[in-house]
Amino acid sequence: MLKILRNKKTARKIWIGLGIIIIPAFTLWGFGGAFRSKEENEKLKKILGHNVSEIEFKESRSAVKTLAIMQLGDKFPEYEKYLNLDGQAWERAILLHEAKRRRINASDKEVVQSIQNYPFFQDRKGFNVKVYNEALRYIFRLQPRIFEEQTRQNLIMAKLYEAITKNIKVSDAEIRQEYAKRNQDLSVHYIAGYFADFAKKIKPNAKELAAFYEANKAMFKEPATKDKPVRIPELNEIKDKVSQALIKEESKKIAENKIKECLEKIKKVDFKQAAKECGLKTGQTGFFKSNEQIKDLGAGDIFWSSAKQLPEKNATATLTNEKGSYIIKLAEIKPIDEIKFAKDKNELGEKLLSEKKSTTFNNFTEELVKKSQ
Repeated sequence: MLKILRNKKTARKIWIGLGIIIIPAFTLWGFGGAFRSKEENEKLKKILGHNVSEIEFKESRSAVKTLAIMQLGDKFPEYEKYLNLDGQAWERAILLHEAKRRRINASDKEVVQSIQNYPFFQDRKGFNVKVYNEALRYIFRLQPRIFEEQTRQNLIMAKLYEAITKNIKVSDAEIRQEYAKRNQDLSVHYIAGYFADFAKKIKPNAKELAAFYEANKAMFKEPATKDKPVRIPELNEIKDKVSQALIKEESKKIAENKIKECLEKIKKVDFKQAAKECGLKTGQTGFFKSNEQIKDLGAGDIFWSSAKQLPEKNATATLTNEKGSYIIKLAEIKPIDEIKFAKDKNELGEKLLSEKKSTTFNNFTEELVKKSQ
């Protein structure tokens, strides 16, 4: 028990780095295990050859529950059923094992500072011992000694997070690129081969359905249930479903082949003439940002990114989404607002850096999990 904490009545200077790292770190690795299956959890009962005792697991599970309560507050009971606390507990144990291997520790002084700076243990004057004890008793339902040890482990994981991400950087070019993606408007000319247009003309006969069914039986496999094993229905049971799947695949092939044909014609005739000769639709979008929807085309991101990468105005790119296959070329692009960019640059840079670190640490954790399995 950290007796020094009991005697403190005011909080010391906030340890800024700690507040930034600990809770985001839980979001990273904690919810990474939120949807891990029971079978996958079973594989984690040994961590790189080290047997995890029942007590160790219970302590780890208690700690992730505490962090979930910190994040969710009074919403925790509502969301608890959606959180795989077991999966999170195994990942916590794995990370702590790695931190121990690297000889990462946290001092009593660091634990004290951390606890004092939690806002839910403070009143207007700072850290309040009475609030602290009552919160542990009635909200977290933990003894102080246990909560303090969990805090020490959180600090250790925060240090591990820092060790793994300390060399991550974001360049000015990356910031500008992301700012443009979020704020820059452009428009494109497009030729569209919509799957639905070709699907209307496809009328598969019985022989074609049978052949498609035989070649793609796995596509129609029904998962096992409590009462039934895995099975593949007979063709006569799912004829409509097979027909729809065949039409979908065939219409996609026709659209993609038409776009390839049109791409060759563009080398000899203009954009609209090539589309006309191939029986495809053409159009020009209005100005749109990458995060917007484009009428008749769908999500703008793939169109925006492809157009932005074109080396010159008359260059074309082909792409496909859930609606069809397309040829696009850039119609017009608006320059970014340099004054606004200069104003928002630092904030965006910090956000991108945080996201980049998150991805790096998440990948690191997944690798540790694979090794443990």
